[in-house]
Amino acid sequence: MTQGEEKSDLAGVPETLRTAVERTLSATAGTAAETAERAQELLDEVARRGLEAREEVAKRGQKTREEVARRSQKTREGLAKIRFATADEVTELDRRLEGLERRLQEVETKIRVDAVEPDQSKAEPES
Repeated sequence: MTQGEEKSDLAGVPETLRTAVERTLSATAGTAAETAERAQELLDEVARRGLEAREEVAKRGQKTREEVARRSQKTREGLAKIRFATADEVTELDRRLEGLERRLQEVETKIRVDAVEPDQSKAEPES
């Protein structure tokens, strides 16, 4: 190949390259549009599912709040029926319990003493 032939071959390279790039861009332009459309469809689907999930969570939350309110009301009603002892009443009960414990201790002591030392009047014969 002569030097002149090499220059004419090189002159066609940029044009050939340009044509190849244009064909590649043209071929991928449709694919890019399809890809963008599919991406938009996927985003729409994700958004729709997100809204559905949010609505479901809101419904469950509302049901839970209603159940908690119902149970709280029942608990308050139950507690209202219960009469709790006052501090004075508890103090009085403690005092009475201590008295009963003392009396029980005295009875138990008397029983033990009587068991060890039988009644002398029963042991002595009658005249």
